Amino acid sequence: MHVRADVVVIGSGPGGATLARELARAGKRVLL
Repeated sequence: MHVRADVVVIGSGPGGATLARELARAGKRVLL
């Protein structure tokens, strides 16, 4: 299985979730 992501966010707490959301809104493929 291959996973393509522009950014990998380690940690899904408030900071990681916010960062992932903003990066996704900016058009990045995010793996949380």
